[in-house]
Amino acid sequence: MVGAAYADYGIVLSNTCLTMLKNNISTNCPGYDEIMALFPDTSNQKVSGGFIYKDGILQREEPQYEHHYNNYRYESKDKMWIDPPGDILDRVHLITITSRDFIYPIKDQKITDSSIKIGQGRYIAPNCRSAIITAENWPYLLGDTMVLLLHNCDRTFTNFDEIKIQTWERTKHDITTSYKWKLDQWVKESKEKCSIQKCFYIINQTKPPGRN
Repeated sequence: MVGAAYADYGIVLSNTCLTMLKNNISTNCPGYDEIMALFPDTSNQKVSGGFIYKDGILQREEPQYEHHYNNYRYESKDKMWIDPPGDILDRVHLITITSRDFIYPIKDQKITDSSIKIGQGRYIAPNCRSAIITAENWPYLLGDTMVLLLHNCDRTFTNFDEIKIQTWERTKHDITTSYKWKLDQWVKESKEKCSIQKCFYIINQTKPPGRN
């Protein structure tokens, strides 16, 4: 397994998902039994821990052997780990399913005065070793993300674009309500009405708008 570890996959539920499932709180998080119905666990459960119902949900037992992963050292096939043991988490492409849709900022982008790029629904780590996906439409996102990670995050191998453009309307200001605009208009009108000889006298004898 050491040579092929990074081709393996691990699927885990976020702590929020686990808490909601254990407490029978309404959620779109799948249980591990639902996940395995579509993406079966292919680890050797006799050495790496079988599955039991605990706290009302299906979970993996502790491995039977301390160095259980040595049993996979010479295997060439990719493994699917559902709720993998703790010592497996950093040896696989890990996908975490979280309870809600989420957004996050995109680094190193040029922000305009009317739009910004954000990530939504799926986050892929920069090293393409792990991902977080929303539980909304998880069967589709899970399968698509596995293919993407398998191909080292080559974007030609995904049908989902987590990068969205968030736009907003620019704030429009009515300059005709500002004091400066009224003053400028008053000066302009005053100059048009008076002659060159009388202009200085009129401007100084007339109060500008908006001032006492």
